[in-house]
Amino acid sequence: ACIHIVNFKKPFTFMIKHFNHTLLVLATLFIVACGDLGTEKNYNGTQLFYTADVTEAEADKLGEFLVTSEFANGEAKTVQLAKTGGTYAFKMVVKKGLEQDQEYAQLFKTFASDISKNVFNGAQVDLHACDENLETLRVFPMAME
Repeated sequence: ACIHIVNFKKPFTFMIKHFNHTLLVLATLFIVACGDLGTEKNYNGTQLFYTADVTEAEADKLGEFLVTSEFANGEAKTVQLAKTGGTYAFKMVVKKGLEQDQEYAQLFKTFASDISKNVFNGAQVDLHACDENLETLRVFPMAME
């Protein structure tokens, strides 16, 4: 699979059933270049790549969460899950400049926290706002409660 599309044409809502957080994200169509992004799985239109440090079970649990939270809502998106030590990195493509928006910064931190609680039993999760090649533009550590 060489071309992976991330499409946030319209605002959408992440419905976190236990935490009632709403996250609106606007972005535009991006094409992710070829490369070794890891093993690929698909969840309701969202391509999830995971690296060798992540188990298939961890990737599946994240994929299921992305569907139930309505992040994976049928529109084409590409994300990647990696792990270094005890920290998970959830990478997603964003519209250039969005990584500098303070309003979105808090939303990204909250979403990382929701992934931590709902998927990885409270482990550290950093959300990486990325360019169209899944290269990190800015890292958002999960919100602390």
